[in-house]
Amino acid sequence: MKMYKNLIPDMKKSLLILTVWMLGLSGFSQNTPAKPNVIIVLSDDQGYGDFSVHGNPILKTPALDKMHGESISMSNFHVAPLCTPTRGQLMTGNDAMHNKASTVLFGRGRLQRDMVTMPEAFKANGYKTGIFGKWHLGDTYPDRPMDKGFEKAIWIKGWGLSSEEEYDNDYYKTRYMDGLKTVQSSQYCTDLWFNEAMKWMDEMSGKKQPFLTFIPLNVSHGPFLAPEEDFEFYRNKVEDKPTAHFFGMIRNMDNNMARLDKWLIEKGLKENTIVIFMTDNGGTGGVKVYNAGMRDKKATHYDGGHRAACFFRWPKGQLGQPRAISYPTEIQDILPTFIDLLGFKKDPRYKFDGESLKPIFRDPQKENPSRMLVVQYMETNKPKKFGGCVVMDSWRLVGENELYDLSKDPGQQQNIASTNPDILKKMRDHYEKWWATVAPQIDNVVPIIIGSEKEKVAAINSNEWLAESVNTQWGVANGIGNPKGGEWQLFAEKKGKYLIELSRWPFHLNRALTAIGPATAVGGTPIQQGKSLPIDSGTISLNKALVGNIKSTQDATKLSMEINMERGENILQAWFKDKNGNDLAGAYFVNISKIRD
Repeated sequence: MKMYKNLIPDMKKSLLILTVWMLGLSGFSQNTPAKPNVIIVLSDDQGYGDFSVHGNPILKTPALDKMHGESISMSNFHVAPLCTPTRGQLMTGNDAMHNKASTVLFGRGRLQRDMVTMPEAFKANGYKTGIFGKWHLGDTYPDRPMDKGFEKAIWIKGWGLSSEEEYDNDYYKTRYMDGLKTVQSSQYCTDLWFNEAMKWMDEMSGKKQPFLTFIPLNVSHGPFLAPEEDFEFYRNKVEDKPTAHFFGMIRNMDNNMARLDKWLIEKGLKENTIVIFMTDNGGTGGVKVYNAGMRDKKATHYDGGHRAACFFRWPKGQLGQPRAISYPTEIQDILPTFIDLLGFKKDPRYKFDGESLKPIFRDPQKENPSRMLVVQYMETNKPKKFGGCVVMDSWRLVGENELYDLSKDPGQQQNIASTNPDILKKMRDHYEKWWATVAPQIDNVVPIIIGSEKEKVAAINSNEWLAESVNTQWGVANGIGNPKGGEWQLFAEKKGKYLIELSRWPFHLNRALTAIGPATAVGGTPIQQGKSLPIDSGTISLNKALVGNIKSTQDATKLSMEINMERGENILQAWFKDKNGNDLAGAYFVNISKIRD
């Protein structure tokens, strides 16, 4: 009996060793942290040169500089040259021309609906997901952030606070959406997004619940309007007020990054939280002060249009010392990197243009300088071959015949295509193979869903016209665009009778159709006066055939008509006429609701 008693401590010890060993096999060893939280901050229209750590002689970004010093920074990191395609690439890990959210206009701002999104991947692996800020990948079902995997959605519609439908919004008192509920805040927009994010993360951390937090800011996008204190800080340091506001917006953002870092430390979360800070395209308001030696800016295919900042910090992630990585990387790499680095379960739907950066994060010697990638988005509604850039290490092929070696010519001033035929051919061949995967579906547009039980009224606007889109307040205020407006590509989920309502103004303003356009935009920024349109009637065309004309009345705010619509794809067009039957302007805003079978 005494012999068996002596065995009990040894058995307990053996069981303890076995348990630790099994936990290690399950990925919870002492060397592998528990599920890290993930925070992604994406700034809007801040260029690579808009950081003091990148050499800006005037702008100071102490919090971001500090994060840079604690991170893996990707010095050869590329995004799309425009807002929407960059966001779609981040969410899907696929090129903009593949995922279909390929530009801001022309009805091409929605993701292909069979692709797995980042929040969906995180949800499937035990995370809670939240977005706080600018979504810009669709405002109607099933393309809203909560339809795409975000369980908490604090967001704004459109491309920002001076887009076509945001007349009564303001940087200083932001109106936003909490899910489907409209909320009016009394806070500056950037402060609002960080406050709401930290409040939600505080709740999640209290529950020991890992989270993915996406904070896509709408600053420093125009109009340039900083908090007064931040504007005053730069007022006498630059030549003009817009630049002082632009730098002030970034100063406010930097202060919020400092607040976020302090919060992580106080909550004991910093060591095992992945924080990524990225910019979404080339520079805008600051390029005349400093552009880090790059050529051009937002919307172009030179490096000044698509080379972006990306800082990746995970103190407990076994990533080695903070350092810069010159290997060519792109925003499409972020999602496959998470899936690999965090050990997400496999999903047969995972198909990415990006690649996992885990190997080079964990072992810098594995960098492969021969990687090639394509940067292209839809600049018009008719994309052209060789309408982008091929990146290969320090080489750039812009268009079909412009070749640059940035190791010797960072400003892309000397086209050396004629003296490097082998490099030119290699990069052209890569583009040709890529284009072959894009071209067969180049004309396909992800349609707007109508008639769904999950959204009774589909609110669409002129930003989504298939050609000649209008997506600014001042454009609507001045009645610009084709006198017949543009076409919307719809998909009716059910056959039946639909109510079509037309307006010149956002419906929530309840504004007369003939009212004069406002003279100011968000925050009081002066714009062209705008004009009144002598609207007497509205006309609707369905699938290229006229279906009716609606007579207006004095002070009418909208015009309505019931039409029959078949299930499936439909093309809708609507516009206004004067009393003589002359076409005036498109109906910039249309509400569509199914009323009966």
